[in-house]
Amino acid sequence: MRRGGWSASLALAAAGLLLAAPSRADDPIWTQQSAYSLSVGQSVLIYALRAKECGGAAPSYDEIRGRLPRSTTGAYSDGGTVQRKSDSCRTGNRQDWIHARGITFTATKPGSEILRFDRDPISVSVR
Repeated sequence: MRRGGWSASLALAAAGLLLAAPSRADDPIWTQQSAYSLSVGQSVLIYALRAKECGGAAPSYDEIRGRLPRSTTGAYSDGGTVQRKSDSCRTGNRQDWIHARGITFTATKPGSEILRFDRDPISVSVR
């Protein structure tokens, strides 16, 4: 192959990898915690819901609003698009980074509760 041919092939291969990437580099990374302790008025990105398909775009907040658990200690709002890992989305033995919709929780009332997002329990304590 000519010298210019290799260069063009490498450039096309690199462009293909960038287009196939499951999440954008500018999306913040979110990792799951099992418990949060907050003060009234404090907000935290509490969870991130992914698309039904592993490689899909993050759902809109309107799409997931009805799936959020009821809370007696806080209120939810849109946390924007984030990257997260999911047990359901794997390549071989490793989890893939995927797009997800972040969910912000703002503590509004003292108390404790366990919120279940999909199958994931998150303990919240508000003081």
